[in-house]
Amino acid sequence: MGIFGSKKSKENVTMRLKGFPADLSTNKCLLMAAEKDIRLESELLDITEGACDGPEYRQLSPFGKLPCLREGGFLTSGAPAILAYLDIRGQGGSLNPKKASILGEQNYLIDLARRFLDNNVDLLIQSFLPQGQASSSKSNENTVEAARGEISSALDCAEAALADGRRFLVGEYSFADIHWTACIHLCVMAGHQDLLDGKGSVKAWFDRVQHRISKVGGKRTFDYLASLDEIRNKRLKSVA
Repeated sequence: MGIFGSKKSKENVTMRLKGFPADLSTNKCLLMAAEKDIRLESELLDITEGACDGPEYRQLSPFGKLPCLREGGFLTSGAPAILAYLDIRGQGGSLNPKKASILGEQNYLIDLARRFLDNNVDLLIQSFLPQGQASSSKSNENTVEAARGEISSALDCAEAALADGRRFLVGEYSFADIHWTACIHLCVMAGHQDLLDGKGSVKAWFDRVQHRISKVGGKRTFDYLASLDEIRNKRLKSVA
């Protein structure tokens, strides 16, 4: 089945996701699955033990991209491909806006997140992990401060986007909210919630997405992001 195969071909679908609780892309996919009312069985892929580089995983994901999703004979890896697949396979309409101007704004904010949040948030979470989970190239204080600076600048852009009182980043809840929610959540989990200081509109938006209930599944989707305990103990939740 191709990535845009019919979402009505199966009922009560069960998909399998290999990922890691401290991985930003894994959290984005968990959030999308909850939003689209998809049953997702998760399996821990311990990247701190080099699992992404092992021959077994490389057979699934030749370039070691994380996470990896399988449904029947369909297999893909990496957040962009998985998010697109879940959006189409799940319930309800696509999270991509239909209006061209709003779609363009969404894609601009996603690009900001991927360029200026993803790597820097990953650096902060890796620096936060206890000895044995952090990478061997644990960042020094100056590197962390540089990452915080880039994240803060990106958050200023989100603050400007939300300044007109909109509830979500662009129009209705969209892919942009998926990307930014996971990023800010892991910043908070890593102890950098002060990055939101002085950004009242972003704080208000983040509070809304934390309490938001999915329209199609009736779930509080934020609950499916990795908790601090799950990150510390390397436990990965499934989406039921």
